[in-house]
Amino acid sequence: MVSQRFIKPGKVEKIIELFYPCIIVALLVALCSGCSDFDSTSPKDSISIFTLDDNSSGCVEKVDNLVNLSVVSNDDNTLKAEYKAGFIYGHLLKNQIKSARDNAWDSAYVTNPSHSFPKQIPPSKAELVETEAILKQNYAYTIDYTQKNLNPTIKGYMQRLIFRMLGVYHGTILDQPEALDFSGQWLPSLDYFSDSDLICDYETETFSFMDLYFINAQKDLFGYVLPPENQYHYSKCTAFVKKTDNDIFMAHTSWSSFLDQSMAGNFYVNGSFCTLNIGAPGIIRSGEDFGYNNKGIMFFETTISTAVFVPKVNALWEVWRSALAEIFSGSMDEFYSYLTLEISGTYMNSYVIVDTNTNEIGLVEMSYDTTVYFKPDQEGGYQVITTPEVGVSKEYDHLMLQPDYILGFNYAVSLAIRDQLKSTNNRPARQWQLLAQIYDVTDIEIAKDLITFTDPYNPLSIYGRWDLGYGWTTTPKTVPDGSIDAKSVAASMLSNISELKGILNIHSKNRAFWMKYGTPVVNGKAFIWSESQWSKQKLRDVPDVVDGDYHFLRTHIE
Repeated sequence: MVSQRFIKPGKVEKIIELFYPCIIVALLVALCSGCSDFDSTSPKDSISIFTLDDNSSGCVEKVDNLVNLSVVSNDDNTLKAEYKAGFIYGHLLKNQIKSARDNAWDSAYVTNPSHSFPKQIPPSKAELVETEAILKQNYAYTIDYTQKNLNPTIKGYMQRLIFRMLGVYHGTILDQPEALDFSGQWLPSLDYFSDSDLICDYETETFSFMDLYFINAQKDLFGYVLPPENQYHYSKCTAFVKKTDNDIFMAHTSWSSFLDQSMAGNFYVNGSFCTLNIGAPGIIRSGEDFGYNNKGIMFFETTISTAVFVPKVNALWEVWRSALAEIFSGSMDEFYSYLTLEISGTYMNSYVIVDTNTNEIGLVEMSYDTTVYFKPDQEGGYQVITTPEVGVSKEYDHLMLQPDYILGFNYAVSLAIRDQLKSTNNRPARQWQLLAQIYDVTDIEIAKDLITFTDPYNPLSIYGRWDLGYGWTTTPKTVPDGSIDAKSVAASMLSNISELKGILNIHSKNRAFWMKYGTPVVNGKAFIWSESQWSKQKLRDVPDVVDGDYHFLRTHIE
């Protein structure tokens, strides 16, 4: 028989009174635990705010290993507004920006088995001097290009970008903004800077303007200095766009060094809004090339695997052209025109463009002297526009480009570009994985799942890793590189973006896009630096365990 113990009448009330505070606490804990979701704040989550003046402020949020920056800047003078936006950006992320310089150098070395540039870490004095000379030459060309430009729209937008970059630099090194000439008659040419501002360095307490330009222009730079056979910073991302009857879904994963500091950024500057996946702190565009603006344009980019390079220093590098297109374009044609202003041959890629105003999807591809624009023809197909107009084939891969989807896996869609660049499909499983599942994409959750698809028997998948040393590829290598993030967005999520007034509010319910920071999990583990063959690698603002969950990021802007 089981004995039972009863509490005598009258004692129940006394017991409840005695333990009442404990009961309340227990109930609250249970309720909080039962209601937690992606909006909850864990001990690793935080948000910092910086106010520059009544019209300009920003915040940076840390959600597990993901950094989410928001900046608002309004001013009667648009160039001053851009400068202030940059200053806030630099101020909030000054330590991470300095880390990004050194991480970029380390990445160039550790992900290149040939170690062609730099040949060692730290980079040699000669390599730093060569980098400085190339960057200075291109920056001088860019300033001259802007000052002499006869198109007032392009000139004005370029001025805005230059002042934004200068603001990031000053925010990183100064306590207060400088009093500058914002009349539109002056730009910060090389003569404006001191000698120390123009030195490229590594692992120093000091940080220069050329260090910042190195962070921004690193893809163009390495496209110039590295021989074609050692272009290991190419052949990166996987992406797709899928059009359904009532929405358009876009998703992208950046294949990058596991030292990269992929993050999110939201910017509102005098009416211009954009939300971006930023490749590294300090970059004034996306850099990983995924995002959208408040003019109804969404975009992503995938690099074209390339064996032929004809790079130029005296040209408008891709860093500037992509920034123009991503931030300021209001139509597919504008995006195309900004992106192809001058072809530099330093970074050649495929850009998918979504115009949510017309519900259309299109594509731009480029080589060192040719561009191909796949423009919707209003009849369920594409008009193929080439530059030059004559002598360029208009044939393309119909498996990659259809009226209702476009796939990106570092292989040119245009057969002319593919042949000219000797492009190869170096991780072919991604193509068949995307083709097998693209018509399953009917909502954002399926889009999120597809862009993070990993076959454990072939980690060179849509969402994949090089470090494991196996997988289906024509170019085998074992390097700490692969999918570092994943992002997904739907056109329907942009419905309220045009109504933004440019007010920072950390409690705003407005959303940017879904994003996760972290590598694929294979055999139960994400990439872990301390357990890898690169365990001695110095980590700067990069976690040891490169992992994280999906988050529906807030813009913090109303």
